[in-house]
Amino acid sequence: MEINTLTPHSEAQIQCAPDQVKKKTVKLADFLGEWGNILKSQVIKNMNPVYSTKVEDDWDIAAREKLQQLIRPPFASQTRRGILPVARSFYREDNKAAFLVGEMGAGKTFMGLAVAYLIPKSSKRILIQCPGHLVKKWIREAEETIPGCICFNLGDKNMEQLLAHKLHVARPLGTEIWVVGKERAKLHFQRKKQIILRRGAECCPDCGKSVEVSETDKSPTCEYCRARMWSADRDKVRRYAKAEFIKRFLPNNFFDLLILDEVHELKGGGTAQGQAMSCLIAKSKKILALTGTLMGGYSKDLFYLLWRMFPGRMKAAGFEYGRTLQFAERYGVVQRTYDSKDVAVNLNIASIGRKIGRSRVKEAPGISPLLLPDLLLERSVFVRLADISDALPDYDEIIVPVAMNEEQQEEYDQLSDSLMTATRQALACGDMRLLGKMLQSLLAYPDGCRVEELVTLEKNGIEEIVGRAQALDIDLLPKEERLLEILASEKKQGRKVAIFLEHTGTRDLLPTLKEKLSSNGFSPLIMRSQVVTPENREEWLRGNMATGTYDCLVCNPNLVKTGLDLLDFPTVVFFQCGYSVFTLRQASRRSWRIGQGLPVRVFYMAYAQTMQEKALSLMAQKMETSLAVEGELSDQGLAALSESDNSMMYELAKALTGKKTVGSMDDAWSRYKQRQIVSCLSLDDNQDVRETTTTTIKTTTTMTTTTGSTSITHEYIVRGRVYVQNDGAVVYVGRNRFELKAGAVYWSGRKIGWYDRKGCGEINEKPIRIYRPEESQGFVLAEVRKRQAV
Repeated sequence: MEINTLTPHSEAQIQCAPDQVKKKTVKLADFLGEWGNILKSQVIKNMNPVYSTKVEDDWDIAAREKLQQLIRPPFASQTRRGILPVARSFYREDNKAAFLVGEMGAGKTFMGLAVAYLIPKSSKRILIQCPGHLVKKWIREAEETIPGCICFNLGDKNMEQLLAHKLHVARPLGTEIWVVGKERAKLHFQRKKQIILRRGAECCPDCGKSVEVSETDKSPTCEYCRARMWSADRDKVRRYAKAEFIKRFLPNNFFDLLILDEVHELKGGGTAQGQAMSCLIAKSKKILALTGTLMGGYSKDLFYLLWRMFPGRMKAAGFEYGRTLQFAERYGVVQRTYDSKDVAVNLNIASIGRKIGRSRVKEAPGISPLLLPDLLLERSVFVRLADISDALPDYDEIIVPVAMNEEQQEEYDQLSDSLMTATRQALACGDMRLLGKMLQSLLAYPDGCRVEELVTLEKNGIEEIVGRAQALDIDLLPKEERLLEILASEKKQGRKVAIFLEHTGTRDLLPTLKEKLSSNGFSPLIMRSQVVTPENREEWLRGNMATGTYDCLVCNPNLVKTGLDLLDFPTVVFFQCGYSVFTLRQASRRSWRIGQGLPVRVFYMAYAQTMQEKALSLMAQKMETSLAVEGELSDQGLAALSESDNSMMYELAKALTGKKTVGSMDDAWSRYKQRQIVSCLSLDDNQDVRETTTTTIKTTTTMTTTTGSTSITHEYIVRGRVYVQNDGAVVYVGRNRFELKAGAVYWSGRKIGWYDRKGCGEINEKPIRIYRPEESQGFVLAEVRKRQAV
């Protein structure tokens, strides 16, 4: 997919070639609306899934029976949606690798262990690489799930376990679970130059010839004999990367299964943790990659993961390792920017192969739908929370826009105006240094306005002030006041709250927020990365909460975005929202997971009519976009991918300068939430549902008053039939399944509406009526439309 853009030029007049014809563009939603049923029938007819609940053989039945031997048997939906498809792909179809993409809270850890348990061997060895703070959790989960397993913690510096197998490779003793943190797997010793001096000249220690070695090169090689002229630096940290050790000294297929937890964090090309992933794959028979967010917007997020897990398939597709732009041209979005003056000169030249000037090429966020059938569908299992919604409570996301007070607004507007003026002048000269400073200041100042904000730019060796906002003496900022109201309301209901904020470093707001919370009767627990090491966070948090002293947790969302279960905090408040789709989606689901017994509420706070509001709106668009590769393709998501730039900072800059239109925060989040409320029924799900013909019934009431007559027409548009069950009722509207229980309407376990005893209510703020039509034996659900004519 390619996007061509023009850089404006003051004197350029661009004329379109006469042979250019406008192409008709059809939105994906409109296309699917017209052809969706035909496409669906063709998919069902032609697809041949590895596993289907309708066609289970003896292997599937035996696997189900074996799963019941686990200490904690899986939910039927976990077995059907995740465990059996992956296990059959590995052990029946003999595929080497697979992705298990599970929405946060769906039980990926448990499903990964269940797949390991189904390895058709009595003695087996499983290696699990995970973030360092999850090592102990994986060991605990394994001991509580797999009967008789033996766990080894490779999360420390100790090399005894690996050295023992280097000297003598032993067979596994039953089910062995080896767990290593990704930091421990990648971190290696530091190097120093190893040379000899002869008559004052630096020489190679092997051949003795004089060589020239750069001071910055820590790993030089001899230009004559190619010998290494470096050694381990014994004066620095003494350690050996465990992934490198495994690759060098252990035999092939040493591990029966490698589980890569949070694999999206290993997406980098030349990163140490990416190389560690390759080392571990080289010594494993099967590879299972677990993630809750397969991609964050770019096709390159998948490029290196696919290369490491499926190198043969990528090579057969014609891709070369390291050429991400080649991959993006086929499966992503490539943006080429031309200077308009070059285009104006060359556009009307009628010659074959004419050039239109040099272009700037970069990858923009986005994926092509072709990526799914070409590289993902045959190798991936997608498990959504909707698939196991029976085991989950209600989940609600609430946007909280907060208006600034007059003094705060005045200072913000002055800072914004001055920075905008200076930034435009700098950009006109090709200087982009001020862009990042401007955006960071406008995002940070509303929350940190008690400290003076100075923005400087170096010119001719002198730092010049280009923007200033005074420090304000405000006891309680509007957002802090609103936060206290939320906390007070939740505390009355006996609910603990997790508060996330981004500024915990240079612009540290933790001390201020802690003081405000404490002075208003709350007991906050502050978690910092410097105080608690990653591997001890879960134990530290559990121990502190067990004292009963604290009623809220305050920390950076990056500390809890993966692995930690915040079941003690059914309410989550994003006091500040970051700009990472991975972090926001992961951290927002820390409480909504299996085992949570209370309804979960997630609040997103932002100052209205500020850069914070624009950022949150853009984040909603990017989050909607990221759903596309995980099974919920939306036209708005794909359109947003094409229209987006390659950085949140650039997106915000375009919004600020008026080059990008950003919709309201409420509308953006409304669209994102609506995309989540899409039917998750599988294509082959059998539901005993009759085809319901849409019927419209009109009733008109005429009211006469002193001013005249008014006619009110109610249109009852029948959407579906109501099927009564033991504990409620079910309504099918198209492929959507709604549950009616005790006056509430649920979709996939989430409350989206209500109804009263008369059958009147709302679904997604649209009036509905549940009633029995004349000459009918059953009830129907109808949408109510009211029209008034005078």
